Amino acid sequence: MVVLNEKQCNLLFHNGAKCFCLIETRYDLLALFSFLVASTDNFPMGITAQLLKKLKPRSLRNKWLSFVLRGKEVECPCCNRQFITFLPAGLQKRANAQCVNCGSLERHRIIWMYLKKETGFFTSSLKVLNPAPEKLFYTKLRTMSNIEYTSIDLYPEKYDYGSKTIKMDLTDLQFVENSFDVVLCNHVLEHIPNDAKAISEMYRVLNKDGWAIINVPVDHTRETTFEDLTIDNPQQQLELFGQPDHVRVYGKDYVNRLKHAGFTVEVIDYAERFTHNEMFKYGMLKGREIYLCTKK
Repeated sequence: MVVLNEKQCNLLFHNGAKCFCLIETRYDLLALFSFLVASTDNFPMGITAQLLKKLKPRSLRNKWLSFVLRGKEVECPCCNRQFITFLPAGLQKRANAQCVNCGSLERHRIIWMYLKKETGFFTSSLKVLNPAPEKLFYTKLRTMSNIEYTSIDLYPEKYDYGSKTIKMDLTDLQFVENSFDVVLCNHVLEHIPNDAKAISEMYRVLNKDGWAIINVPVDHTRETTFEDLTIDNPQQQLELFGQPDHVRVYGKDYVNRLKHAGFTVEVIDYAERFTHNEMFKYGMLKGREIYLCTKK
């Protein structure tokens, strides 16, 4: 194993990719990464800041981790890459959560698996509406030839992706009735004060016999949803609702809100269909239900 010292790391900075010849194994990458992190304290204006700035931190970090963590213990169904483990993620860190390659989380992978195994989503010709698109879904769905993909968001200018996302309010959709075959709305409603209007709008623009996945984080220890729309303070929202931009914590009554808009709702704990080892392999969590809503 080659252990990189300060001189070699400075050489790496000045000569860029040519110096990767110093790296013989993935353990050398770990040694390099450890040195760079440590050098932040020892040399505040030194190699770490310069190197990471020059080599585009996010892409470089992902390349390092994809190499270091390669293996066959876990497999991401969204990008089909295999690793030793998924990365931890979340404000309250969850182990085995985020794909090193595509960034998928448990909530993305379980939807992806469901769509692939249980629906014709990847083969049928579909008009799909995706409010507040997450990067994974945006980048993959908009390139699928069988899908006419529309993404909307109230603040699309804040995205570092999604340049074709339309600026639109989910509580006031500018589409005629029966415009879409599928609506994919994942972890959005907990951010919207008037969630009832947003749900009714999704119902309105969905075709007859169309379907939607409208998932939110649900606290199964609560019988009823906890919300206080007078609270407009990020710190209080973090303390009460779990994130500084959430406006409620949904309880077991969430399904009633969907039904009230007219949807027929099937609650699917899809992870239950897999063995313990399969759940680990694909990075799934029990209790993260899919709320499948159909319009009859």
